[in-house]
Amino acid sequence: MCSVDPDELTEMTRATGLMDISGGDVLCRKCGTGTAEVVLRVRDAYCRECFLAYFVHKFRSTIGKSKQIRHGDKVLVATSGGPSSVAMVHLIRQGLNETSHKQLRFVPAFLYVDESCLSENPSSGHEYIKKVCEEVTALKFDCYVTSIEQIMSAQVKPPVLFTKEWNEEHLLKSQSLEESAKDLLISCKSLSAKEDLAEQLRRDLILQAAEALGYEKVFLGDNATSLSVAILGNVAIGRGSQLPGRVHFKSVHRGIEMYRPMREILQNEIQHYVKIHSLLTVQAPSFQTKGQSITSCTEDFVMGLQKDFPATIPTIFRTGDKLMSSSSEQSRRTTPEPVVGVSSCNEICVLCGSDLDTEQGEASAVHAILVSQDLSKRKVEGGSKDGNETTNIVVSNSPTMNGCCGSNGSAELPENSCACNDRGGSCGSGGRDSKREHVLSQDQLECYLCYGCRIIARELRDIQQLPQKVLGLAAEQERRKVMREQIQDFLL
Repeated sequence: MCSVDPDELTEMTRATGLMDISGGDVLCRKCGTGTAEVVLRVRDAYCRECFLAYFVHKFRSTIGKSKQIRHGDKVLVATSGGPSSVAMVHLIRQGLNETSHKQLRFVPAFLYVDESCLSENPSSGHEYIKKVCEEVTALKFDCYVTSIEQIMSAQVKPPVLFTKEWNEEHLLKSQSLEESAKDLLISCKSLSAKEDLAEQLRRDLILQAAEALGYEKVFLGDNATSLSVAILGNVAIGRGSQLPGRVHFKSVHRGIEMYRPMREILQNEIQHYVKIHSLLTVQAPSFQTKGQSITSCTEDFVMGLQKDFPATIPTIFRTGDKLMSSSSEQSRRTTPEPVVGVSSCNEICVLCGSDLDTEQGEASAVHAILVSQDLSKRKVEGGSKDGNETTNIVVSNSPTMNGCCGSNGSAELPENSCACNDRGGSCGSGGRDSKREHVLSQDQLECYLCYGCRIIARELRDIQQLPQKVLGLAAEQERRKVMREQIQDFLL
């Protein structure tokens, strides 16, 4: 592992035991005069003042050195009530109260996502909404509330502002949407796919809420420990190409800028900060899997290694900082002849919003996997007499999805799925035929999914349970693809 470590650890040496400061006779390693109250990295003892200065500096320098957050920027801060979120709220409040030359200049508002409908105790959701939001509003911040099932709705509903008169009726609940969200996760056959899908839905809902409220910048509470686990975990679940957008300080998804100001701080440092300031943290009800998934096994491995080798997380984290993704333009230039079932479109993934990573060079691992899957599929289809039918996706036609859905050999849309050919019009022309349904096969949907989301799609028992927005985006891109092919000969 890399021996260069910014946290003053020069080699991977096994820890020999935590320093005992209970006797009050250990002095701070920084100032040399104060009594040590916090031990970091096994042997580094700090007094309260030096630790707080060190902690606040990490947070503020992460924001300041990027020069991305400017005076007057409106920032939506996602909070869950956990230690990292609570510490971030407290740091922002302190930063806004600082003197003029140290003061944070952006205008924050906070967002809480209620995930109680996916937990084992859905009825406790209202109680935790009040606990989390009251802590935020007590610091004179606006706090908005939305629920995870809203991601299943075809119509975007903006989050609701939390007030003193808050009650459960203020948050628009829908029994059908709650059941849809539960059924979607239940339909995933593997625990890893469930966790990954829940993460994609949660992040997409935050972006949707930011757009609905008019915010272009979002703060997340990811810390160095959680990001280190994510670096290894995302590689294992097929999202290695998306790591820069998942772990760097800034990433852009669906036109919204996402920032991670807590990314330089370790989880145990956050716990010390919360304890010193006596901040209230809550374990809000959320989606939890029963059993071992790839992510949970990765977390156990990293945390176990960190206990014996304190340089583990800093080393993984700094390695992730160096990762860069190749540009999509370069990938398209090096892409060989298309493989059957692989889209030639350069659109983003309709589920997670990342750039499609399935169009790589001939020597890439993903290309080899796609070729292998294509050959295996041909063998199965050729040896079956009855022919296994692929799962179809039924997407209602919408006036906002303009374009023609007429079928040809490449689109493989079933005959009579639309009346465009009968009346010589297009899907967006309205009338009674505009309510007809379009049908996409699972293979067609996968053309608009990144490699990681394709794994999720193949783990689903019923592909129709995906959010209507996802299915609608896929259908819209399929119609555009068909239209491009139809007018290709007429383009200059």
